[in-house]
Amino acid sequence: MSLVDVIVVNWNDRENLRAALDSIFALPEIKNDPQFAQVVVSDNGSTDGSPAFLKEVYGDYVHVIKNGENLGFGAGVNRAIARTSSPYIFLLNPDATVEAGTLSELVRFMDEHPRAAMAGPKIFQTDGTVAESRGEFDTWTGAFLRSSAWGQWPFLRRFANGAALRSCDYNNPRKVDLVIGAALLLRRSTLDELGAFDERYFMYHEEVDLAKRIADAGYETWFVPSACAMHIGQGSSRGRSVEGMKQRSRRKYWLKHHGRFWYYSLVAALISRYALYLVLAAAVIYAAIHFVRHVL
Repeated sequence: MSLVDVIVVNWNDRENLRAALDSIFALPEIKNDPQFAQVVVSDNGSTDGSPAFLKEVYGDYVHVIKNGENLGFGAGVNRAIARTSSPYIFLLNPDATVEAGTLSELVRFMDEHPRAAMAGPKIFQTDGTVAESRGEFDTWTGAFLRSSAWGQWPFLRRFANGAALRSCDYNNPRKVDLVIGAALLLRRSTLDELGAFDERYFMYHEEVDLAKRIADAGYETWFVPSACAMHIGQGSSRGRSVEGMKQRSRRKYWLKHHGRFWYYSLVAALISRYALYLVLAAAVIYAAIHFVRHVL
């Protein structure tokens, strides 16, 4: 049995998939020990020839699970988890690559932190800048500010969700609420206890939901910068309404973990701000008209 099951969920992303898999097979830890990890591609009904391509290029080195249809990210991962058994599970997006030592560093860290159930590497964007790959669980105020333009105002920005983490050092390990799902390591025993991904999230927020369940159960999520990856972003979302999917998943998360009153009061506040804009606009127009009449 391998130490790590590397799972890549693919849907018509053959263009990026090879770079992702090649980066895995190029890892020194795998070159030196082929039993360190096994690689599984959970294919969500791709029509771009991905399964045939994988068989032709990688043969038996990559195990392909053909789901027959686009089940979404969480369900695609779950199908692969159910057919593997390694102690650790590493999730990698097909539009992401890993740098040397990434898997061994994450495994080492998890071995040294037995309460850690999820760990994410430092993630770079294609231009070399560090991506915001870690976050905080939503508070009502933080969610309101992030979901409106008010969170960009200088005197309110520090109260928006994730503001504290964005300003923190990305060079040292840190216990966080959540890390993004583009590249992350999971402890299988924790998933056996808590369950894997909630398949009601088709795409986006499923890793946030899992991180919340991990935290509620007393386990930990860590950001581990000694492991590094690069993420292009939205490789399997081309042609789809990304923002719409994010909003639907966020709504499911809020209702599940915060309840209807929390969610609908937030929605009411977000809608009410437009009424405030109208009142302010009307006041400005009234003042302008009054000023013009006074001058004339």
